[in-house]
Amino acid sequence: MNQNWGLVLSGGGAKGAYQIGVWKAMKELHMEEWIGGISGSSIGTLNAALFACNNYENANEVWNQVNLLSVFDTEWALIDGKEGTFSREEMLTLFRTYVDIPKIIHSERPIYCSISRLMPDRSYQGEYARLDGRTQYIIEQLLMASSALPIIHEAVEYQDWFYRDGGLTDNVPIRPLYDHGFRKIIVIGLKEEMKRFEADFPDVEFLSVYPSHDLGDLIHGTLNFKPRFIEFCKKLGYKDGLRTFRAYQNGDMNTVKMQELAKLDFQELTVEMKQAELQSSVDEHMDTLKGIMGKYGID
Repeated sequence: MNQNWGLVLSGGGAKGAYQIGVWKAMKELHMEEWIGGISGSSIGTLNAALFACNNYENANEVWNQVNLLSVFDTEWALIDGKEGTFSREEMLTLFRTYVDIPKIIHSERPIYCSISRLMPDRSYQGEYARLDGRTQYIIEQLLMASSALPIIHEAVEYQDWFYRDGGLTDNVPIRPLYDHGFRKIIVIGLKEEMKRFEADFPDVEFLSVYPSHDLGDLIHGTLNFKPRFIEFCKKLGYKDGLRTFRAYQNGDMNTVKMQELAKLDFQELTVEMKQAELQSSVDEHMDTLKGIMGKYGID
């Protein structure tokens, strides 16, 4: 198949792990080669860069490494309410370790990100920038700008202006791919309500994947970088993606049937997560028991 589909990755903080799960489904169904252009916002920009490198294993490892400290790197004792308290160095280190920068620079596919320019009146103006064909320094500046949360992170200077999180102005950046000429677009959103943005592009064929189960609010979702939540998001994304893409390939996108299958998938996922949690608890207790036995010389 020709690379005539665009891929849009929305923002959503820790919920972005969901997109890695959907990517796994795309990989298994050989849909990666469908993608001729990529667009991301906020955490979706990081995932867009990872996707452009064509290395799912690396991307999955990035999300295994992501935690609260890597995203909000700071000396907690220094927090005083000032804007920009949190550093980006840990996130940059992850990016430099796992992203193949030359593949971004020399990508044959356009890679867009949404950014929000801070205007003199403190309002925001949405813009789009390309990552491909740029220097490593510019790529990193755009990555940081697209994910610079207000208050938490400092605004990022780029071309004599200051920018913040792309999600402030366009959290589902369909527009740059549309303007590039794509009329078939896969959207991996992180909230079902994001689907409403598709209505602005009536001549586009959308094949979209949104969470079949709500991924939580700001505290329990967007900022929840606990390993168990990250794993849940990845697993849900995989199941939602596999179900949606298989139905599309089979020409059977019946809404009622898809909803019933989604319920079954979620029940199965819940059981998987509980079993994994139970096994982890058993392993932890066994390690403790072995330590006690070892202390007293019992094999």
